[in-house]
Order: sequence, then C-alpha cells, then structure tokens
Amino acid sequence: MRYLAIGLVSASLCVPAWASDLPQPPQQNPPILASGPSFFITSYIWATAIDGRSATFPPLPAADIDLRFRDVLKDLNGAMMASAEMRVDRWSFLVDGQFSQVTSGGKLPGPFFSSLKVRSQTTTIQGSVLYRVYEDAAVSVDAGGGVRFWNLNNRLEILPGLANLRIDHSDSEMWADPIVGTRLGVELGGPWSLTLAGDVGGFGAGSRLTWQGLGSVNYAWSESLTLRAGYRALQVDYRHGGFSYDATQHGPVVAATYRF
Repeated sequence: MRYLAIGLVSASLCVPAWASDLPQPPQQNPPILASGPSFFITSYIWATAIDGRSATFPPLPAADIDLRFRDVLKDLNGAMMASAEMRVDRWSFLVDGQFSQVTSGGKLPGPFFSSLKVRSQTTTIQGSVLYRVYEDAAVSVDAGGGVRFWNLNNRLEILPGLANLRIDHSDSEMWADPIVGTRLGVELGGPWSLTLAGDVGGFGAGSRLTWQGLGSVNYAWSESLTLRAGYRALQVDYRHGGFSYDATQHGPVVAATYRF
C-alpha cells in the first residue's frame, strides 16, 4: 500500500498554489494609481510531507499515508511548475499550473508475480481574481476567489512471474474546487516583508472540503527580484465512488518572483 500512497502524491513538489502567496515585490504596497498593468512570474519548490488516507485504485482498500519529503523525492520522474500574476490598479488576476510524474515499485512476495510498478501523473491549473480591499504604508489586504482544477491519472502494473500473467490497471479522476481566500502583506522595514495567505473551498462541488494556508518572509533582492521562504499546508478531502483522497500536505517552501 505504501507504493499506492506514493503514487498519488506526485505533486508533492508542486502542489497547486493559490497565487495570492505572491506579495508585492519589491516596493511593497505602493499607492493605487491608474497605470498600466504589472506582471509577476514566480518559481517555487515545496519540500512537503503528506499525511492522510487514500484509495486510488478501487476496489483495492484504502491505505494510510505517512510520507516524508525524501520518500517522494526519490521516486519523482520530473515536474514543471509556474505561476503568474497581472495587477491592474486594485485588481489582480492569477494563474498557477503544475505537472508532475512519480513512478514507484517493488518486489512482490510469492512466485506467481514478480513485481509491481505505480505511475502517477498530476496536473493542476488554478485561476483566481483578487481585489485590494485595504492598503496603507505598511499593510495591504486582498480578497477574492477562483477555481482550482485537479487531474489525477494513476497506472498500476503487476509484472508476471510463474503465472505468466500481467495485470495493467488505470484510474483517473478530475474535479474542480471553487475557492475563496485572502492575503495579507506587512512591511517589516527595509527590503523585508511578510505575507500571510489562505483559502478554503470545495464545499461539495468538487471535493468535500479543501483549505490552504501559507506564511512567508520576503526579501527584495533588487527592483525586479524578490526571494521568499516560508511554510505551507494544503488539505483536500475528495471522494467519488470507491476513489478517495483525504490528505494534508505540509512543509517548507522557497520561491523567487520576477517582476516586469
């Protein structure tokens, strides 16, 4: 069951991000002016652990998940991730996309089958709109909502032994979670700032419930580049038929934002 659990968390380096975790770099909280749009591109790595329970290949039974970051990293085939934000006056338009693939496997006891292999692909695309509801020289508050789309594609291969029988089984799930959230930006003096962000959603439309929280300390390296470090947690409870995924991902995150 450990291999099934690892297979489902193929996004552990790049779980879908509410792009509101991007504070205003590098001149935090400027006055609202009627000007042209500003653009922000962020790259990030999330060293996440995962705890929960999942059943990804029904009718196989659910398995408990208790994985550290190193467990996921050693089975990662590759990942792509990017988030972008466009700001126009008080409005922010955000898109976040990730793709990852994990392959894990192991030997099976007994002579009839030799080994198993689990390949899991995860694609997440999120779009959000935020509105700046408050701003002064030291604090800014944005609020809004959006949709987080999930696509999980899993494949199980059991390779033959004495039985000369090969088993291939695939399962995929897609759903979309409406979300609402907010972010808080605080100036700490000089190039330093703090961001706190969170969202909640699902509400039975996609998952039963999903929530996310993030806190980061930010350093404006230059007029165009801001570096960030913090901690992030994401929980989702999705169930459909015999497929279920109820898990919390959490761990430190580092990021870099380029402004142009």
